[in-house]
Amino acid sequence: MKLKAIHLKNIRGFRELAWSPGATATGAGWNVILGDNGSGKSTFLRAAALTLVGPGEAAALRQDWSTWLRHGARSGTMHVVAQRDATWDALSGSGAPPKNWHPNVGLRLIRETDTVVSVSTASVQIAPERTLWGGARGWFSAAYGPYRRFAGGDKDLEKLYYSRPRLARHLSVFGESVALTECLEWLRELRFRQLERPKGPDAKLIEALKSFVNQPGFLPEGARLSSIDSKGVKFVDAAGRILPVDELSDGYRSVLSMTFELIRQLVSTYGAESVFEAGDTIRVVTPGVVLIDEVDAHLHPTWQRRIGRWFTTRFPNVQFIVTTHSPLVCQAAHRGSVFLLARPGSDETSRLLVGDELNRVVYGSVLDAYASGAFGEGLTRSEEGQQKLERLALLNRKDLDQGLTDDETREQHTLRSMFPTSASLLNRSLPGGGS
Repeated sequence: MKLKAIHLKNIRGFRELAWSPGATATGAGWNVILGDNGSGKSTFLRAAALTLVGPGEAAALRQDWSTWLRHGARSGTMHVVAQRDATWDALSGSGAPPKNWHPNVGLRLIRETDTVVSVSTASVQIAPERTLWGGARGWFSAAYGPYRRFAGGDKDLEKLYYSRPRLARHLSVFGESVALTECLEWLRELRFRQLERPKGPDAKLIEALKSFVNQPGFLPEGARLSSIDSKGVKFVDAAGRILPVDELSDGYRSVLSMTFELIRQLVSTYGAESVFEAGDTIRVVTPGVVLIDEVDAHLHPTWQRRIGRWFTTRFPNVQFIVTTHSPLVCQAAHRGSVFLLARPGSDETSRLLVGDELNRVVYGSVLDAYASGAFGEGLTRSEEGQQKLERLALLNRKDLDQGLTDDETREQHTLRSMFPTSASLLNRSLPGGGS
């Protein structure tokens, strides 16, 4: 399954929103949602996740549905339009397509007096037995919030990992009280079964996981997964120290918890033998949709720049839909899309970036991306920096027209070293071409 469209009407801050990855998107890939704080990025992902899990799972979320409706609205709807993935035909078990698969699903919230009292299918034209909610077969989706960690979650919510596995794959996107704890227990269980049957499927899976996490280009500074045993999961850091996974930095834990949990859920859905490419432990080939809120949280800029390309290369059949504030995250959207939410309180329309605007964000430098306007205005330098740049422009012009004093020459050299790129551009724009 891949998502072709997401439609929201009267959901929280959205009067109406229509998202699509665009005609040029390949289905799988890296689809980025941009927007100011308060523009609705988290709402967008939560609404998509809620629609994917279906009305039968919604009650277990313990949500106050009245907060989901736009102020003053009597009802609101959430729809997704899905596209069948050709790779389904080669899958079996819970990953195989259902007999009565249908591409449209939706939810409606209906307000009576001051309380939202029901969550139901969005329209009578979509029969429940013809939707993706009809059973566990036919699709895979997961969602992750910005608080991705191994411990510290609500124990009552974590019980849903066992009672409602479909909902469990999306839990953390709905609030910060959910930890991705189960993946560590799963790794330890795999290790126990490996010891019992050294040549069994679990043994192969745990070795594949180690190879997958330790492949070049994933963890920065040469960090690697060292061991999995009854005492926990241990890594070797850049300094050669052996550390439990929960003592790694926030950035490592944020990415590793999501990666381990995603593979655990894929194994649960498709089976261990279907997840990795045959004879290759560096690519996960099963399809699905994965939503990630604030994918850049806690990541150094170098990791922000490569995280999208790494995920889309190592999960080539997964459609990622992520939110971010970082232009570096957008650089992986050459195989995907970039969608900009309207500023809160404005008359703007949320829209897909196209043409030169998209190219600056995806292919340009960070300065090119900021200059596109997709991240707001006036972000490239501070007010003090702008004043110094204007001072440099004045000195350059005076240098050409009448020459500088010794103090001004020293000031000019200092400012040129402070703004090497801008100084070059200023020089070329002046008469005489930058002496």
